[in-house]
Amino acid sequence: MVTFFAVALGILAILALICLVAPVRLRLIFNDKKRSLALSWLVMDVEGNLKEKIFGLDLFHHRIITRKFKQPGKDVKKTETKKSKAEGEVDKAKKKKSKLRPLDLWIKKELLVRVLRIAFRFLADLLRAIRWDELSLEVDVATPDPAFTGIFYGQLCALKHLPGFLLPNARVLVQPDFVNQLPKGSAETVFSIKPVNVILSASKMFLSLPKIQIVKALIELKRR
Repeated sequence: MVTFFAVALGILAILALICLVAPVRLRLIFNDKKRSLALSWLVMDVEGNLKEKIFGLDLFHHRIITRKFKQPGKDVKKTETKKSKAEGEVDKAKKKKSKLRPLDLWIKKELLVRVLRIAFRFLADLLRAIRWDELSLEVDVATPDPAFTGIFYGQLCALKHLPGFLLPNARVLVQPDFVNQLPKGSAETVFSIKPVNVILSASKMFLSLPKIQIVKALIELKRR
């Protein structure tokens, strides 16, 4: 019996370690046909297509859930029926309006500055933990004047190698288009971060926060 629990705990520990170390990948795609945001982690893929307004969930690369975003204007009737209730709630909200004033922030300025520093440090730790994995840019240079298109294309060619200094595996393609009058392009990039880095940064921020002082300040502001 003890051996069974030891094996079970070992398996759970290994799975937890894999979940913490496996990076979460965020893929952004913008072009004429598709504008999507995809989140991948282990066997799960979540994608939202902003152009077609479709949300999808995949497990083991098989679509499990597909939902369409609600179109604005379909719930107009429901909104009209709830209008009177909303007006009454607004009146109540005005009565319960927060008493927070600039003077209160000035009195607690030392605590506010300390909390802001900790928050900015947390954001800085997250930004350092994020890894930029891929970058792909395709630009068709086009203007109403073909001569200006050629000049503009030459200037962009001088700058197209710049992303390579930021990301070694970046791919940038710039080409002129003397037929159309408006430029076209597409972009695809991938960022990744490990959950363990998020947990460590959040834990560091939570431990650094002056929790007792924050609670006391909130109680004082509530009593005023």
